[in-house]
Amino acid sequence: MKVGVAETFDAAHAIPGHDKCGKVHGHTFRVEVEVEGEVIDGMVIDFFDLKKMLWEILENYDHRNLNEVIDNPTSENICIAVFEELERKLKESGKKVEIVKIRVYEKPDKWAEISIER
Repeated sequence: MKVGVAETFDAAHAIPGHDKCGKVHGHTFRVEVEVEGEVIDGMVIDFFDLKKMLWEILENYDHRNLNEVIDNPTSENICIAVFEELERKLKESGKKVEIVKIRVYEKPDKWAEISIER
């Protein structure tokens, strides 16, 4: 069974060496997380727990200049950072779920995605 949550955060960034995006600018980023696991007692994972873990990661980015947190804060690198941190949090929590997909939107029509095929 797969379940997911989404959250948004606001941040600024500049993409080093990029003509247009090399200037500091901001976005309301949207991050979607999908996990997979066995249904136990009616749930794969409590939505509240998954969303809390996601927000604990994103609060480090919210209302920040992402260049101070991630060397090259492209949507792809934000996606990788969120994936790595969420994977660590899930393991530490003992939750028996695996990340299936993380998608980071810069705008509604622009995103980066990590998708794990099992």
